[in-house]
Amino acid sequence: MESRLIGKIVSRRFRIEQVIGSGGMSIVYRAFDMKTHQTVAVKVLREEYEKEKEYKERIEREAEVYKKLSHPNIVNLVASGTAAGISYISMEYVDGRTLKEIIREQGHLPEEDAIHYALQILSALAHAHKNGIVHRDIKPENILITKDGVLKVMDFGIAGVVASDTLTDDGTVIGSVHYFSPEQAKGMKATAASDIYSVGIILYEMLAGKVPFNGESAVAVAMMHLMKEPEPITNLVDVSPATAKIVHRALEKPLKYRYDSAENMIRDLKRGLRHPDGEFLQNPRQEAEKNKDDQIPKKTISPVLIAIIVFLVAAITLTGLQLYRTMFLIAYIPDLTGVNVSVAVDQLARLGLIADPSYVNSDVQKDYVVRQSPAVNTGVEKGSTVTLEVSLGPVQEYMPVLTKFTLTEALDICKAQDLGEVTPIFVESPYIKGRVIEQQPLPGEKITKNIGVTLVVSGGEAIVPELRGIPLTEAEKRIAQAGLTLGRTDTSPVDDSRQDGIVISQSLEMNKHVLPGSIVDLVAGQYEWRQFTCVIDLDLSGTEDGSIIRVTLIEPNGEEYDMYEMEKDNDMISVDLLSETSGLKSYRLYIDGELKREASAVLR
Repeated sequence: MESRLIGKIVSRRFRIEQVIGSGGMSIVYRAFDMKTHQTVAVKVLREEYEKEKEYKERIEREAEVYKKLSHPNIVNLVASGTAAGISYISMEYVDGRTLKEIIREQGHLPEEDAIHYALQILSALAHAHKNGIVHRDIKPENILITKDGVLKVMDFGIAGVVASDTLTDDGTVIGSVHYFSPEQAKGMKATAASDIYSVGIILYEMLAGKVPFNGESAVAVAMMHLMKEPEPITNLVDVSPATAKIVHRALEKPLKYRYDSAENMIRDLKRGLRHPDGEFLQNPRQEAEKNKDDQIPKKTISPVLIAIIVFLVAAITLTGLQLYRTMFLIAYIPDLTGVNVSVAVDQLARLGLIADPSYVNSDVQKDYVVRQSPAVNTGVEKGSTVTLEVSLGPVQEYMPVLTKFTLTEALDICKAQDLGEVTPIFVESPYIKGRVIEQQPLPGEKITKNIGVTLVVSGGEAIVPELRGIPLTEAEKRIAQAGLTLGRTDTSPVDDSRQDGIVISQSLEMNKHVLPGSIVDLVAGQYEWRQFTCVIDLDLSGTEDGSIIRVTLIEPNGEEYDMYEMEKDNDMISVDLLSETSGLKSYRLYIDGELKREASAVLR
């Protein structure tokens, strides 16, 4: 995970606090909105995609989608834009868990709870569909549940863009493979009915504790969406007939038999709660087949039809041998690339063909077909041999030692050895700044190409100084000298005039070891009645370090007020003179209790 933004402020508004999620192309942080003083979620592109036009456009499109949506079951947009080269979307922060986490924890959900969640998902989708938006990637990981049971749908537009469990067609992502629809598996355009199919999968998973289709690869699962009927939900769990029928209809492969709108599925789910026998539900497929049988015309055979039949019989007789050869002796080669070798061998055997596998090292998953010959759709005689090149997996390699190098050197090594994405995590450490101090995978572990590497890097070390009890201007200097960053400076009313402008609390404790550049927030006392000020600079050259420096202000009534009192550690100091009245006033400089100088300054 990327931690590069933690502690930084994005767009002069969002102070990044911690990573709360990540995807293939983006990182999601929890952040503090300094404008509204609320906690928000901020999604930003991963660093390696920030300069890629395609990904910047994707996150911009997602923001445009959120601007069109306002619904209690959809995560609300706070702001979006690009600041300092960082493309971001800020959304409401949802304190809860994903639906996927809840399913994993409970195994499967009670029927009423599953329907309750499905109704909220459908309500969100109905709103989106009315605004011309199809989600295209509805899945439990993209659904948050608050502690109060309120459901929030998120990740509109670019969800799962580069996730590992997605399929693409000419580079276009068509959804997460376990939840997308048959038409998405074919590379067709997703519609509102596609989202409803995904809801059907989620409802099935909530009830049964597992998805209806699972396989060894994304391709295998996609084929199941196209060709296999799901096991009836009633075989796995005890649910009402109404719920079982609704799930079945939501998972119909032909669009004409599936629910055509989220509203219609909402209507049936609510009615099913009142009438669990489901007798009110109609089966569009059965109705269509019944109407088809009723519409078959009953006619007598005419002389013209008899003549046509005689002609066709004659034609078949003349071309019989050729047709027989085409239909019974010829087989057409299927596309087997990316298919498990055992599945490929079975497919060829069913076609009357013989598989001849050979094995090669490849980045393709082990035991999956890399290439084939003859080519796809080539017609060959049954009994012919089809050559298959099958992957042995990548050449075995071992993780190099990176912990004795700087981050720059380690990145060069990872790039040279094709180790994939490198995620550096900076921590405070007494080691030299920029040195790699831990790595994952460990040195000597067996690895594959593009495995991905995590490096723990020394960010150096800074020690927080004591800041309480000194003037704010002096505290700012000490923060800079310690290699830290001054964050927010607030004031708090005080009753003692001597605490005016004096630091009374600090966000990082004294002597704490932290990363250089860490943010220190300060609170200084504010004596409200003083309205007039003047800053004087005093040259203390020749005064011994450690001497007690005291500066006072003389009011017209002769009263003497302390303005500054510290041990000397610098030849030049700045002192704020404060008073409730303006004009020319005298001030005195004491060193170790002895009056050394008296002068005047104008307070405005």
